[in-house]
Amino acid sequence: MKQFFDFFPVALFVVAYYMSKDMILSTKVLLAASVVQIAVFWLWKRTVEKMHLGTFIVVLVMGSLTIFLDDPIFIIWKPSIVNWSVATVLLVSVLIKKNLVRKAVEGFLKQTPHLCLNMPDTKWTPIGLIWVLYFIALGCINLFVYFTYGEDFWVTFKLVGFTIINVAFFIGQFVYLSRYITEIKSDNNQESQG
Repeated sequence: MKQFFDFFPVALFVVAYYMSKDMILSTKVLLAASVVQIAVFWLWKRTVEKMHLGTFIVVLVMGSLTIFLDDPIFIIWKPSIVNWSVATVLLVSVLIKKNLVRKAVEGFLKQTPHLCLNMPDTKWTPIGLIWVLYFIALGCINLFVYFTYGEDFWVTFKLVGFTIINVAFFIGQFVYLSRYITEIKSDNNQESQG
């Protein structure tokens, strides 16, 4: 369910654009959907994830500029600004030795208590830097697609293209990390086998 709400505002933005071909109206839909997203997460979890809050702030600023100045270029820059902001935060976390990629992976694995990640500390800095480069590249791809292929293609790419790129990246990360993931044998399993 959480994954649905992560894409909810973008999906509504794309639907609104293809129904109206009006970037300003679509931006209004994106803003409204983002408010709903934040409200639903607050009601559901009694907290708002930092990533959602950061994205919401950028949507609010860039969406408002798009609407008030009647210029879609601001909302087009939004994904690049979000991705470059994430890259900056990740880079700082690597430099100050508080690698957020490591924290995210370890947090994800806590949901599967039968798995354990035994990766050497020296491997985390390169992985963190790969994520930094990945988010920088996403920001650049966003602008390249818009300025090369135009608004219609960009809107479709925003939903479909970025989803494919993200899935491919995360599968690649999982394949790399899987060599360091082992299953924890419980005492019950050992007793039953013995």
